[in-house]
Amino acid sequence: MSTSRLPLDGNRSLLAQGIDLLELLDDALYSNPRGAWAPVGAQYRHVLEHYQSFLEGAPARRVDYDARARDARLERSRAFALDATRDVLAALACIDPDEDPALQVQMDCGSGECGDWRASSVGRELQFLCSHTVHHFALIKLLLEGAGVELAPEFGVAPSTLAYQRTAQR
Repeated sequence: MSTSRLPLDGNRSLLAQGIDLLELLDDALYSNPRGAWAPVGAQYRHVLEHYQSFLEGAPARRVDYDARARDARLERSRAFALDATRDVLAALACIDPDEDPALQVQMDCGSGECGDWRASSVGRELQFLCSHTVHHFALIKLLLEGAGVELAPEFGVAPSTLAYQRTAQR
């Protein structure tokens, strides 16, 4: 058991930003490609399916991020994405913040090798999910540049950067 609590609040905060995003956009802006780039919905689906993979695999202590469903409904329908985000938030609420069990995690990192399972923990994977989400939210922010969408200033910015900015402003 870890002496510190799991980083659940950061994940919840990021997913709440995702809900705010989904509520700001219309279906066309969410699902249509932005120039030569993939749509916002494709980025959002990618983020959400990493959470789903984590939540599906954690009870068995084996998380396979490559076994994502790649559900096109998450890319096309904001309503479907909103429901799925709320489901992820509800599932995160069921995780005991004081327990940090060991996991085995698998993700193709470019080698093309399958079955490359590595030791991790619930807490470490929650940290990964925060970082991964911020990264893709930053891409979403860029995709929406010039679209007239007012995102919160912290959207797509790492928590450590926000903390540094607060300290630097004093």
